[in-house]
Amino acid sequence: MERIINVSRTPESKDIRIWRKIGGGSLRYNGHILKPNQKFKATQEELPTAFLDVIVPADLSLRDRPDPNRPPAKGSAGPPEIKPVEVVYTVKARGTSGGWYDVVDSNGKALNEKALKKEIAEKLVHDLSK
Repeated sequence: MERIINVSRTPESKDIRIWRKIGGGSLRYNGHILKPNQKFKATQEELPTAFLDVIVPADLSLRDRPDPNRPPAKGSAGPPEIKPVEVVYTVKARGTSGGWYDVVDSNGKALNEKALKKEIAEKLVHDLSK
C-alpha cells in the first residue's frame, strides 16, 4: 500500500486533491520533505506557484503530464527566438612596453590573468574564434 502524506492546512476543505511530486531532488513544503514520485494531499490554493512545475495531479496519466521538452502546439505562440551574439576577441598590449599582451573580449574584459607573449595571445584568439 502506498503512503500518502496529508499536508493540507485545512482538512475540512472540499477540493483536496492527491498530488505527485515529479522530478529529482526533494521538496520542503509545509513542514514535510517530499521525495521524488511521492504522493500528498493538498488543495490547489495551498500549492505555491513556484512549485507547480514539479507537482502534478496524481490522477493524470504519463501521457497527459506536461512535458517541458515538447515543442509548443502549432497555433500557439512559442518562446521568442533568441539570436546569438557574435563575440570578438582581440589582442591588446599590456602597458607601454615589454611585449606582453592580453586577450580581450568585445566587452573589454581581459580573459587571461597573467600577461601573454604575442604569439601565445594570438593562438588563444584563434582557438577561441573557432
